[in-house]
Amino acid sequence: MRCLLTGLLLFIAMASRSSAQLAPEIGYVLPAGAQAGTTVDVTLGGYDWTPDMQLFVHDPRVKLELLGPPTEVLITEPPYWFGAKARGYAWPLPREFKARLTVPADVPPGLVKWQVANANGISPAGVLHIGRFPEVLEQSSTDGPQLLPALPVVVSGQIRRIEEIDRYRLRPAQSGLVTLELLARSLTSPTNPMGLHGMLQVTDDTGRKLVDLAGTEGLDLRTTFVAEAHRDYVISLHDVDFAGDRSYVYRLVITPGPGLIAAIPAAGKRGETRPVEFIGYGIATGAVLRESVTKDVTFPSDPAVPSLPYGLETPFGKATPYDFALSDHTELIEGTALGELPAAITGTLDVRFGTDVYPVTFKKGDAWSIKGQSSSLEWPLDLDLRLMNPAGKEVAAADDSPGSTDPALTFTAPEDGVYTVHVSDRSGHSGHRGAVYRLSFDKPREDVTFTVPDLLAVSLGSTAPLPVKVVRQGDFKGPIALSIQGLPPGLTVPEGLTIAEGKSDLTVDVTSAAGAAVTAGLVTVQATMTLSGTPVTRTVKTLVIASTMKPRIKITPEGLDDVKKIRRGSTYRFPLLIDRLEGFAGPITLEMTAKQQRHRQGLASDEFVIEPEAKRVDYPIFVPEWMETTKTSRMILNGRVTMPDPQGNVRTLLQRMELRLGILPEGALMKLAHAPAEYQAHLGGDVSIPLTVSRVAEFREPLTLEFVPTEKQTGLIRAEGQSLSPTDTQTSITLHFANDPKLIGEQTLLFRATAMQPGLGLVKSETSVIIDVPQR
Repeated sequence: MRCLLTGLLLFIAMASRSSAQLAPEIGYVLPAGAQAGTTVDVTLGGYDWTPDMQLFVHDPRVKLELLGPPTEVLITEPPYWFGAKARGYAWPLPREFKARLTVPADVPPGLVKWQVANANGISPAGVLHIGRFPEVLEQSSTDGPQLLPALPVVVSGQIRRIEEIDRYRLRPAQSGLVTLELLARSLTSPTNPMGLHGMLQVTDDTGRKLVDLAGTEGLDLRTTFVAEAHRDYVISLHDVDFAGDRSYVYRLVITPGPGLIAAIPAAGKRGETRPVEFIGYGIATGAVLRESVTKDVTFPSDPAVPSLPYGLETPFGKATPYDFALSDHTELIEGTALGELPAAITGTLDVRFGTDVYPVTFKKGDAWSIKGQSSSLEWPLDLDLRLMNPAGKEVAAADDSPGSTDPALTFTAPEDGVYTVHVSDRSGHSGHRGAVYRLSFDKPREDVTFTVPDLLAVSLGSTAPLPVKVVRQGDFKGPIALSIQGLPPGLTVPEGLTIAEGKSDLTVDVTSAAGAAVTAGLVTVQATMTLSGTPVTRTVKTLVIASTMKPRIKITPEGLDDVKKIRRGSTYRFPLLIDRLEGFAGPITLEMTAKQQRHRQGLASDEFVIEPEAKRVDYPIFVPEWMETTKTSRMILNGRVTMPDPQGNVRTLLQRMELRLGILPEGALMKLAHAPAEYQAHLGGDVSIPLTVSRVAEFREPLTLEFVPTEKQTGLIRAEGQSLSPTDTQTSITLHFANDPKLIGEQTLLFRATAMQPGLGLVKSETSVIIDVPQR
């Protein structure tokens, strides 16, 4: 169901943009971040990227730079879904770039946004994870679980294929608690909504399962277990549906010591020292239990300090850090009466789907801002607020605030009396002491919140609107002066940008000069206003603004949306019509677009160059022999051209094909098979494999037969290729095995038959043979 719903949403999104310029999108980063104070080489996976990408990290201290050209479009690797699952989601097809990520030591841990741009548009933001611990990268070629170094450590990996399970071996030097945190959902690209839904398991060296945790709710995972010194523990990680893709990247943070969940109170009053109850796993007894301890905490008095990172020391190690918010009001805990306001109170919903009720006295005419916090404090509750008047009638309610599941409301009391605030949870994560929230009461202060898009593309020689919307709070009605800084050359905005007194929006016209270079920049929007008599200037948004070029081509299938029956294992040439726009007459390269529809089971095509001025072409598509004959597949192409911008800079333009190419596989033209037997080979010896080729009556072409070694088999297993005449049906291939112990065990050998079908192209069939290589 997850695949089908996501696929439907993706289809709607792609249909709405089919005639627009094809903006790039961020797919993934591997590793998906770095430790502060280090420089690492990374792989960037991008959808519909071009060689002339520009990269922008929102934290100017962090540098991300490309090291070379992109790969070709990468097709999803086997194994593939068959049956009902094959009708689901089609993972986007990326290109990959090598890049370098540099993170200075002063960058705090957490997520940093980044975006990319080219001459076609701008991507939504992706994220990089900045860690605080040493890092290792998954070694995909490791035989058995990968041995991890001493803790703490961050493991960066990728569930690249369907049914893949990554395993890591942990051998702690000391007995105690070990905390695991899996970051996967928070790293998922917003334009590729599937991503890894992790499942974590931990077993000890007797096979006993200590952890079995599934991320079925779309959240990152955290758990703690008890480990004994010098014993082996295997951590297994896979997708809950055993799905896999290059975009399924993760960061597994493994630390010694307990794991903190929450603190009561959740925030501290500046300058105050007070007892705080910490809630976590193993923090009191060292057992894998949710428990609590109380410690005195001193909160800083400096108003310039926004928060207090706190490391709880326990007899069982230092717990994962907790970040206290700081306030200037009284911070209460549940069970304490709400007296004089402003104030905040921290509570727990220890009954699942229960409701906490707080009496509070309001005077007629008093205005109050009431906020509930959970998700903004990195807790999983989805809070609801309801406000009842002294007669018990609901007078206000709030669920989600813009961009958050935390509720907020502003209320002016119509009469004196005792009102009640009801706090409840929609998420289902309540029902224990760690289901913590913070409820605050404050006088509505003069303030304003801004909504500005994450990106803006402006076509050369045109103007595009940048909408700026504001929500005024308290009694603030004054004018707001805006400034936009960092615009790339050739882009301009009017002077004197001001949101007029009492108004809630302004549309800023961004103009691109017709003769300017096509480029992009990381732009900041600043606002200056007077709040409660004090002049204030704030940066309200960082976004990427780019100039773009108009499309130069339009590609349409000659048969419109026809479906062709095509033999499995063969090539078909689809006729395409090319409309050349803006006088463009140069060559065009056709490639698969990143986001396909009904793209199944490895259907693929290579890049194909259309000659200058050509307006019709036959495009070859190869249909793998394993594709199901009961399902229609689709393919969508991009046309790629290069053009100089007005300043002579060569830019690459992509245009997505109108409509789709439809394919219904049918029976193969030929089939390669091997005689069923139990095959055995010896180091330094030879073995002969009998092979049979079956063909349909109308296909009588000569073919080539070859052994295709894997990377590990190359140079260790050798065989001479063969040519078969149109009438040959049986042969054998002799393989020579090197005298190398790396070959000991079970070897899967791939044999391939290829031929050319006149006027169409490649025909291919493969078979795999399992051979046992015993020890001498």
